[in-house]
Amino acid sequence: ANFHVCTLPLSYRLPVDDPRASMNLGGKYNSGLLFADFNQDFSCISVGTPEGYKIFNSDPYLNVFSQADGGIGLVEMLFSTSLVAIVGAGDQPQLSPRRLQVLNTKTRQIICELNFVTAILKVLLNRKRMVVVMETKLHIYDISNMKILHTIDTSPNPRAICAFSPSTKNCFIAYPAGGTLPSAGAAGGAPGGPSGSGPASAGGSGDIFVFDALSLHTVNVIQAHKGAISAVAVSQDGTLLATASSKGTVIRVHTLPKASKSWTFRRGTYPAAILSLAFSVDSKFLCVASATGTVHIFKLDLGAAGGGSGSGSAGSTSSSGYGLVASYLPEVLSQVWEPARDFAHIKLPSPGVPVLCAITPTFSPSPAIEQLSSPSSTHPSASSSSSQSSSSSSSSSSSASSSASSSSSSSSLAPPSSSSSSSSSSSTLSPVPSHSAPSSSPSGLKVLILTGDGFYYQYPLDPAVGGELKLAKEFSLLMEAQDGQEVSAKYV
Repeated sequence: ANFHVCTLPLSYRLPVDDPRASMNLGGKYNSGLLFADFNQDFSCISVGTPEGYKIFNSDPYLNVFSQADGGIGLVEMLFSTSLVAIVGAGDQPQLSPRRLQVLNTKTRQIICELNFVTAILKVLLNRKRMVVVMETKLHIYDISNMKILHTIDTSPNPRAICAFSPSTKNCFIAYPAGGTLPSAGAAGGAPGGPSGSGPASAGGSGDIFVFDALSLHTVNVIQAHKGAISAVAVSQDGTLLATASSKGTVIRVHTLPKASKSWTFRRGTYPAAILSLAFSVDSKFLCVASATGTVHIFKLDLGAAGGGSGSGSAGSTSSSGYGLVASYLPEVLSQVWEPARDFAHIKLPSPGVPVLCAITPTFSPSPAIEQLSSPSSTHPSASSSSSQSSSSSSSSSSSASSSASSSSSSSSLAPPSSSSSSSSSSSTLSPVPSHSAPSSSPSGLKVLILTGDGFYYQYPLDPAVGGELKLAKEFSLLMEAQDGQEVSAKYV
């Protein structure tokens, strides 16, 4: 889930209940802000503006990279490496919303370009695959050489509701059903090619397709909700899937890939649009942001007997657990069976705007900051030096069913491995050590909030207490700052 630009006048303000509002920063919602999102482990924030794009370290809040070449409507990072995928806002011919550029922020070189027939709504990355989300298609690429592996035809998905696991072991894509069951790609990676497997079937509006991006097969169809799906999220290790329907009163968590267990959490009694779902890095908490200006944090004690800690109810999808019994009860009576609601919650200062949420550990004491001298000389590369020096290019086109054509450099992207420490991939954009391997143990948690009106909030969370969280720091996503210098905060 992220925010994406739409072509509306600068003065236009999307109603928060508009289905596009959850993925837009207002369609030029706020003058100067077109896009904002976290990277996969929430250690960085990418921001798109009419002038270009910026990358910030999330804590401490540091401007670590900026580029001003025209309006950028989408910026997707590969963790904290210098590999970045960008899509233009459409204000210039070379920055078309149908053109995807993958570039190296250290060398400021374009690694490859992919051109599509329709607008790109979202880009999702991990260290093995890249997923390009269109309104009616998903294109899957091998990130090592940017060759297309598979194309999935989907039901109309204008909000780009799709989640992709950051894990390269459990490399699952989750997206709403409502169309034909996607076929597996043929051996050799022919885009969209069927494998001759069993007959296709259709899914309901509240169902989720789970697709393995490594084997290129659909591994499950999860019956998540009765109503249409409004938000999905996959945990960092790819073992959990969170879903919300258009009603927004109930959040469900399912195990992946087989959904052998599921848990139900009550967000509220009255319907509300769910704008964002996010698991904590350790998958012990789930953050849910709604259009009512509230953020709910649920505690996931999924390993406990019976699957709950008082914050959720568990039941096997194949046995007579709570979910099966409650489905036969009137709604009012079934609420008696439901567990306590959220573990913690937040009332946002500016309700009624698009919101993204995340939960990360708080480390104390903070590691020493390594200052950056200049963006052009200090930002690390996601590819080896031999790959960077290559300037020859080759072009390849996909089949007509993929609706995409690409031209890419002959060099390998060589994205960093999660366990590799080679010199070509060990550096990161972030000027501080990675939060995934901190030098000190976590001292607590914090909830991070990005809003469509250009603010970034931090709320401390005590894992043992919960309750209503108080705002600790407030930043501006549009505040100008020199690279490598901490952006001033409003302490509350």
